Amino acid sequence: MAEPQLRGAFPVVTGVPPARALLAARIRELIDTAVCVRDDEDALVAAAARIEDVTEALRSAGGEPPLLLAALDGGGHLSVNNPVEGPGNPLAPPVSWVHVGPDAVRADVLLGPAHEGPPGRVHGGWVAAILDHVLGRATAAAGFPGMTASLTVDYRHGTPYGVPLTAEGRLTTRDGRKLHATGELRAGDLVCATATALLVQFRPGQTPTP
Repeated sequence: MAEPQLRGAFPVVTGVPPARALLAARIRELIDTAVCVRDDEDALVAAAARIEDVTEALRSAGGEPPLLLAALDGGGHLSVNNPVEGPGNPLAPPVSWVHVGPDAVRADVLLGPAHEGPPGRVHGGWVAAILDHVLGRATAAAGFPGMTASLTVDYRHGTPYGVPLTAEGRLTTRDGRKLHATGELRAGDLVCATATALLVQFRPGQTPTP
């Protein structure tokens, strides 16, 4: 991996660091397994001790700022540790972009049992987080990056986990720095949730990311 360069105050690397992505993927598997594991006290205590050892080894290696940007081959940057799309963040599903353009953005998402709210369904907070993130990417892809000022989510159907989901977003109108965007989350042809958002465009130089 190339030595990180700095964009503003934040490190930038070429491409997603493969070892970081691998570690996050294994931790995601661990999280999904942990929430469904059989309640065997001895086995759980032994596993917790092994995980503690790994955690201490990683902690002793030192840390860096959470915002690590990866410069992509096709242009633009990806936040490696973002909690929704970051391949280096075990909390992220992650969101995988299928189309990013000025007209709309579309992403594939696969959520697991760790994201469960109602039985067999995704927690509504995760649905909102994914839609919020997709709408933010949509306004940025249209040339107007900003931050969410308000988000309204309509939950049409319970969102299943363990099946492929599609999230889409688009910028609909712009009024000065006010950006209006809409989006939806689907399981196949079933619309699980829709969202509308008001975002406020960053001022020039206000944000270090594209």
